[in-house]
Amino acid sequence: MSVPSNRDTHYRNLRDRFTNCTYVDGNLELTWLENETMDLSFLQHIREVTGYVLISYVKVSQIILPQLQIIRGRTLFKLKVREEEFALLVTMSSALTLELPALRDVLRGSVGIYNNYNLCHVKTINWDEIITGVNATYVFFYSFNVPERECPPCHKSCEAGCWGDGPHNCQKFSKTNCSPQCAQGRCFGPNPRDCCNTFCAGGCTGPLASQCLACRNFYDEGTCSQECPSMQKYNPTTYSWEPNPNGKYAYGATCVRNCPVHLLKDNGACVRSCPPNKTAVNGECIPCNVTCPKTCPAEKPIHSGNINSFKDCTIIDGSIEILEMTFTGFQQINPDYSFGDRYDKMDPSALEVFSTVREVTGYLNVQAYHPNFTSLSYFRNLEVIGGRQVVENLFASLYIVKTSLKSLGLKSLKRVNSGAIAIMENQQLCFAEKINWNKLVKSKDHKQIIQKNSDARNCEKAMLVCDPECSSDGCWGPGPDQCLYCENYKFGETCIQNCTVLPGLYKSGTKTCKQCHAECLDGCTGPSRANCTKCRHVKDGPYCVAQCPETRYATENGTCQSCHQNCFNGCTGPANTVGEGACNSCKKAIISVEAAVVSCLNENEPCPDGYYNEWVGNVKPLEGKVRVACRKCHPLCYKCTGFGIHEQVCQVCNGFKRGDQCEDECPSDHFTDKTNRLCTPCHQECKGCIGPSSTDCIKCQSLKVYLGASNSQSFNCTATCPADIPHKIYFDELLQNPIDEPYCSALPNGLPNMATAKIPTIHVVILVLAVILIIILAIIGYTCRQKAKAKKEAVKITKVLTGCEDNEPLRPTNVKPNLAKLRIVKEAELRRGGMLGFGAFGKVYKGVWVPEGENVKIPVAIKVLKEGTGANTSKEFLEEAYIMASVEHPNLLQLLAVCMTNQMMLITQLMPLGCLLDYVRTYKEKIGSKAFLNWCTQIARGMAYLEEKRLVHRDLAARNVLVQTPNCVKITDFGLAKLLDINEDEYKAAGGKMPIKWLALECVQHRIFTHKSDVWAFGVTIWEILSYGARPYANISARNVPELIENGLKLPQPSICTLDIYCIMVSCWMLDADSRPTFKQLADTFAEMARDPGRYLVIPGDKFMRLPSYSTQVIAQSNIY
Repeated sequence: MSVPSNRDTHYRNLRDRFTNCTYVDGNLELTWLENETMDLSFLQHIREVTGYVLISYVKVSQIILPQLQIIRGRTLFKLKVREEEFALLVTMSSALTLELPALRDVLRGSVGIYNNYNLCHVKTINWDEIITGVNATYVFFYSFNVPERECPPCHKSCEAGCWGDGPHNCQKFSKTNCSPQCAQGRCFGPNPRDCCNTFCAGGCTGPLASQCLACRNFYDEGTCSQECPSMQKYNPTTYSWEPNPNGKYAYGATCVRNCPVHLLKDNGACVRSCPPNKTAVNGECIPCNVTCPKTCPAEKPIHSGNINSFKDCTIIDGSIEILEMTFTGFQQINPDYSFGDRYDKMDPSALEVFSTVREVTGYLNVQAYHPNFTSLSYFRNLEVIGGRQVVENLFASLYIVKTSLKSLGLKSLKRVNSGAIAIMENQQLCFAEKINWNKLVKSKDHKQIIQKNSDARNCEKAMLVCDPECSSDGCWGPGPDQCLYCENYKFGETCIQNCTVLPGLYKSGTKTCKQCHAECLDGCTGPSRANCTKCRHVKDGPYCVAQCPETRYATENGTCQSCHQNCFNGCTGPANTVGEGACNSCKKAIISVEAAVVSCLNENEPCPDGYYNEWVGNVKPLEGKVRVACRKCHPLCYKCTGFGIHEQVCQVCNGFKRGDQCEDECPSDHFTDKTNRLCTPCHQECKGCIGPSSTDCIKCQSLKVYLGASNSQSFNCTATCPADIPHKIYFDELLQNPIDEPYCSALPNGLPNMATAKIPTIHVVILVLAVILIIILAIIGYTCRQKAKAKKEAVKITKVLTGCEDNEPLRPTNVKPNLAKLRIVKEAELRRGGMLGFGAFGKVYKGVWVPEGENVKIPVAIKVLKEGTGANTSKEFLEEAYIMASVEHPNLLQLLAVCMTNQMMLITQLMPLGCLLDYVRTYKEKIGSKAFLNWCTQIARGMAYLEEKRLVHRDLAARNVLVQTPNCVKITDFGLAKLLDINEDEYKAAGGKMPIKWLALECVQHRIFTHKSDVWAFGVTIWEILSYGARPYANISARNVPELIENGLKLPQPSICTLDIYCIMVSCWMLDADSRPTFKQLADTFAEMARDPGRYLVIPGDKFMRLPSYSTQVIAQSNIY
């Protein structure tokens, strides 16, 4: 933001740079534009800026970027006095308006408006709609003494804020007005199905990735995508990677088929320079073989001052001289005889920098002695000595004289292009005389002066001789890797006897062994990964690979198999779901009520009937697993676009449609149109009906008007009698009884449509016949009773005379009589509300019980038996009522009453907070150790009471424990419970479905249920609770569980549990039922633990956790209607 030297030139540079520009790859800086008449129209085409936008010291009255849609913020601007990093910063400007009407998204970085003199309207903008970046904020700061300018209001058509005058400057919205299903993403409407694709930035015109206004990641020929198409694709037929004809390179935020000429191609992207391990070849970065080529100029001689300049060099352009002063150090003398630099001593180990050198264009001159300088292995990768320069006295390109060397160590040297070879007067040097130098020199005319080095006998004594695997051409030092040529076989740089002396080798050509592919384990027949005799990791078709490709998974025998076609981002097994042994994720899936993936679908496959589409985005717990979820419709809805029973989201009802919502059955004031599955309201004067008119009533609310001829039974319902039959008949004068259904009559005391003469006669005849019938029945009854009495007396006298007294002997059991009261209520006392759930016997509704004659309303749950059930079902329903009425404990759900209508009903306490399973899932972050242990204690106490009453529950699970308040839970669902007789210790079930994963082994194998089998289920229940509602044996089929339990399988220790509690769980799961604890012992143990909860449950932030606030009155009322 420095001041330009010439501001006119600065303006012209900006204009030339951004004229006709739509995409700014970098930053847009508009600074020091202090002439109010400057024309900024050259900015009108800019749509996107990849870096930041800075506007500073601009005095132009209007700053307009009419098409700027997105600021990516890949680079950000930071003020020294602030911590924020800005993607958009406007400061010290006197512009009247900053008009950015198309700006929809700032993907990264904050927005700052600092000390602008006259700027209007920016404070009306809702920046939460625009700012997307994590921790990004909007900062407005004004510190001048002069008050801010009075700004005109936005145009009346603007919904909220604006950028300037006129309707075209209204702020547009595509985030803050979205449905919650869009998960803080963008949308093109307020409905749940109006979400933009997750790859969109700034909004969209439809749900497809091709309908985005801008792309969050990459733009690929009209479509937004997460990444550009890969340059390679996997061929499942050949089991190999091959070029992808549709592959593209990432160029900024755009996918292109070829990179611009000024950039290089690297790993599917366009880059300015290659990374350190690659070199540019024909516009593409390719890996270097060993080290990337680097040519360095030579400096003579080598010393401690210049040694580091040769680091990573591969070619030395010149000659290398290693002299005595290299190691001893020396004082530099300048040409004018003044002192230069002083160079310290250098250890020979510093010569290791030459290990990367492959060529010396000049000569190699070594004339130095040092105890640690015994080999030239520092030049082990040197391949060529060029000889463009030679040592003057012998014209040598390799000159080694009077050194401390014992071996040469130049094992990679292949060629000496020019110059003589002089190796002389090295008293300890071996090997030099035996080297066949003719194999190295380019011309045999080059002299070879090898003399006065160590004697051969001394070399043999010092074991400085060539390895037996070396040929007669000699070697560079001891060991099989120093041979000039091999006698038998060569493996890499080492000579060996044959290809079987080392594992993992194969014979390749004449006298050459090569390493098997890295993925081969025991051996191979060739170089390819398809030639392995056994794979090190996994086998993909004929090829051994380190891991299976993304679209395949590894089986137990180490082979790769294809994932299900619906998988996305790979899989771990063949199943068409998400999890272990299935897909890692899928683009679209059917989701269960518990938010688990049931099965994956093809991306373009519609949701099945009974499910609806929902964008998942970053909604937990599905984040990263599924992009689009098919969620189950409401139980009353067969086909829907969202959850609910209203016609806006429910297209087809499962039961019947009443008004604009679905019902499972029509209420009594409606009649059922079974053809169209509609509930149509009865006429307002009807009490029940078979049609919509007042003539279709079953009974009347007010008065009947009989229709038709004499003796007709058809009638019409009315609120008032018509003029021609004005009399309201409420009392039968003849029978002296009130009439159940009042009617209208033409006469004060008669039916309107019958002959008045006949009516009294009919009544008299009926009355006489009734009296006669009653008399006859009374006589018959009296006669039968007398005969029975006489017979009974005769039998009694006979028993006395014969001594055959038949009194049944008494067998007292000492069991106290069951004095519990079972209250029977009328259906009229009950008000049924919405449905809570349903099961095998029937449905459960919220409701209110208004006891007859009492001024009180009691919230209740009403369990209604299904219509058309058999005698056995009704008997089991009554057995459940008997058990619930027999128990009275603070931790057992209490039965309040029974309604004996054609649909039998059980009325129980209403548990407003639902089941404990859903409660721990919902409030996972708020439940502390004290609450967990209190719940465990209460469940154990309730079960101990059942054990005392000789009741076996048979279906104890977290789903059957209801939450009355956050501090009180109650056990429910006694549908499977059985009362043991006084002489019984177990109950043997005849059949039926069983909750396998909660049952003890004896229950599954022998159908024997005892209090000890309830203890097993208690252990599973507290495991569910302490695992925050996890499913037991989640990835195991129910039919396999008994066998695995018999083999020792146990549920894992929950993460928050100490060993103390887990050992209690394990004791509940002992295969020997007698070894399991009693509920009394469990209740005492958990009560003791609840006094010091932090010792037994380890929960991060435990002491700060508080259960959700709870109001009995508010929640009770909300649960009724």
